[in-house]
Amino acid sequence: MFGLFKAEPYDDSELGAFERSGGHWRGRVVLEPAGIFRLSLAGDRRVPHPNALQLSRELRERFPSLVPKVQHGLFEHYLPYKEAVEEGIEMGGSFPQMADSVEVWPHVKPAHVLIETLNGQWRVEIAFTTDWDVEHTVAAIFSDWHLIELNGSVRGI
Repeated sequence: MFGLFKAEPYDDSELGAFERSGGHWRGRVVLEPAGIFRLSLAGDRRVPHPNALQLSRELRERFPSLVPKVQHGLFEHYLPYKEAVEEGIEMGGSFPQMADSVEVWPHVKPAHVLIETLNGQWRVEIAFTTDWDVEHTVAAIFSDWHLIELNGSVRGI
C-alpha cells in the first residue's frame, strides 16, 4: 500500500539515476580529483528541481577551479588539530602530517554533495570526512560559485 506514495526513479541523461528519499533526490557524482560523492538534490515528489540539476552539471565542470579554495579551507581546518598534536594532545591513532594545502587529498574522503536552497539562495555543499577530524563531516559551501564558508560540522545525508 505504501508503494502508491513512493516517487518513481528519475533518470538524467548526464547525471544518471536518482531515487527520492528523505525529501531529496539521491544519486552520485564524480568530482576529480576527490572521487565519488553521494549527491542529494532538492526537488518535488516528481523530479529534482531544474536549478539543482543545472548546478550539479556545472559543479562537475567547475570543480577543478574550486579545488584551490576547497583544499585551502580543508588545510585551514586541519591546522588547529596539527597544533594540538604538536602541543601533546593525543588524537588517537596516527595523525597525518601536512605542510601545505595541496597535501590534503590523501587525507580526505568524499562524503556528499548537497544542492538546495537556504533563505532563498541556492547553495552547493561539498562535504568530506577527514583523517584528522574523525568526529565531523567538513564541508565547503558555495553560493553563486563563491565560497561562503567552510563548515567543520555538517549533517550527513
